[in-house]
Amino acid sequence: MKITPVKGTNDYLPNEVEIRDYLQNEILKVYVANGFEHITTPIIEDIENLDKSDGGENLNLIFKIMKRGDKLEKAVSSLQENPKTGTACENEIADMGLRYDLTLPLSRYFANNKDKLTLPMKCIQMDRVYRAERPQKGRLREFIQCDIDIIGSESTDSEIELILTTTKALDAIGLKNYKVKLNDRRLLRAVLQSFGFEENALDSVCITFDKMDKIGLTGVVEELTEKGFAKDAVDNFEKFLSDGDFTLESLKSRLEDKTPAESLEHIIDTVNELTGNAFELVFDLSLVRGQGYYTGTVFEVESIDFKGAVAGGGRYDHLIGKFLNEDIPAVGFSIGFERIFGILMNNGISIEQRADKIAVVYEDGQLKDAVKAADALRAQGKIASLYIKPKKLGKFLNKLEERGYDGFLNVGVSEEVSMFEK
Repeated sequence: MKITPVKGTNDYLPNEVEIRDYLQNEILKVYVANGFEHITTPIIEDIENLDKSDGGENLNLIFKIMKRGDKLEKAVSSLQENPKTGTACENEIADMGLRYDLTLPLSRYFANNKDKLTLPMKCIQMDRVYRAERPQKGRLREFIQCDIDIIGSESTDSEIELILTTTKALDAIGLKNYKVKLNDRRLLRAVLQSFGFEENALDSVCITFDKMDKIGLTGVVEELTEKGFAKDAVDNFEKFLSDGDFTLESLKSRLEDKTPAESLEHIIDTVNELTGNAFELVFDLSLVRGQGYYTGTVFEVESIDFKGAVAGGGRYDHLIGKFLNEDIPAVGFSIGFERIFGILMNNGISIEQRADKIAVVYEDGQLKDAVKAADALRAQGKIASLYIKPKKLGKFLNKLEERGYDGFLNVGVSEEVSMFEK
């Protein structure tokens, strides 16, 4: 049997879990202090919900769960082959799947519990999600997201509150040098239509444009051409991007509906005023976010020191409506926990105000004295763990120090804790 975890998943050592717990607790404390309430949802969702969630390319990354027992046998026996590909349709034998993010489960949760909830609902989700990614650096199949969402408000006050709360959480865990990028899907779609792209093609264009930071302008133009879009539309788009004149002010002048641009201006001005320009807040037309369910404002936090997105989200005013047949406004912001954990681990992180961890070592037969000594340390606010003294004590203590212990108490030898040298 294999001893390594499945590719795209990780085992974490005790000192790593301690840091992960610390980071999640610090984020959670900020979320709670700002009035958000913690909820949980199952990791398993109905496959129909997942498939109809407008999750963009994530829909190709769903871990599907086969039907079981008689239902599976019946599904297999009646399975019809796809005449185009000659392969069996996966959904004939799958009825559930693992959630690929926390937004779709939240939407279902709200639809199921709306009569028990108060609007606007301000909630926290911090949990595992799953994507059938090709495992590589920065891309896991199992990872944690830290979400806050506001459901039931159309006001841009919600976007402002989410930005303020998320940046406070990032500050609390020591990730301070970042910039927040903003865009609005309504504005982007209007711009694309002004270049000649058909409305029914806009989602496909946005998916390609979202790759701008990875494949560059040339790559975007090549992919749009390969997709068969009108040459005039692609040429107009390329010229616009080459000119680089896409400030909010310039876009307002060319669009009939100025509401999205004015909404972004209001968010930027208000956040800057409330924070005293504590971080850079910029409009970025190339910011798309991959999920198809976003309807308005989208945002992303980019680490300046470590080059890459560490948080993102947006407004999804139609997703809950898929369950209720009526649109409920909603907007959310998610911190990419695994990305931040990796950054902090690679660059050193110290847990502030953590209680000292003390190993209480004792000879066989000294348990009662060891427990009393450990309880006395715990009464002082320290963390104390009992260990029967091994033959090679020095080597054992070195291991404990590597694992983050601060010192040890040798029962029967000394009444004082011996602290490790820092």
